[in-house]
Amino acid sequence: SVKITFIEGKNMRYIAKMIAENTNNTEEDVFELLENENYIDSLIEKYWFITDEIKQKDIYYPLEGYLLPDTYVFEHEDVNVKNIFNVILNFTEKYLDTFKEDIENNNLTVHQILTMASLAELEGKSLEDRKEIVGVFFNRIYDGMSLGSDVSTYYAFKVDMGERDLTVKELNTKNPYNTRGPEMGGKIPIGPICNPSKTAI
Repeated sequence: SVKITFIEGKNMRYIAKMIAENTNNTEEDVFELLENENYIDSLIEKYWFITDEIKQKDIYYPLEGYLLPDTYVFEHEDVNVKNIFNVILNFTEKYLDTFKEDIENNNLTVHQILTMASLAELEGKSLEDRKEIVGVFFNRIYDGMSLGSDVSTYYAFKVDMGERDLTVKELNTKNPYNTRGPEMGGKIPIGPICNPSKTAI
């Protein structure tokens, strides 16, 4: 069997790398499946928490934020990416089912909840930190201010935190993930920027 641990707060590029390192798939296999519209449509049909929001044209990776971090065991190295994703999504569904009623009575969609959770995951270390950060973010949204989140801006340019500093031009570039960019007042990123932990959600 093959055991793969997906660490909390990592993005889809990391997940593709882990799959390639531990199975007989390549990173390209992962990205090709994510670009397969029929496959994405099948997931929307199968899972209550996945909607057309993941198909917005500016979304980098449709399943970003939906793959709950944990340690997963697969039968062998020849397991395909589709089966890997299905195992993880079944686990995500089981977790989100416990909040289904609260989610349905909330004015945020699951996509928006996972997006905010992904910001909280990377901006704060403890549960208390994350609660405070999300509170600040919601206040900024209500006031029509930009969130000004560095972690979202790094994601917008596909740069990992600590890899390098962003340029002033990048910070001021319009991008639906860049919460420091123009026209982002009162808005959250177009989608999650990592796969958040249970506590962040």
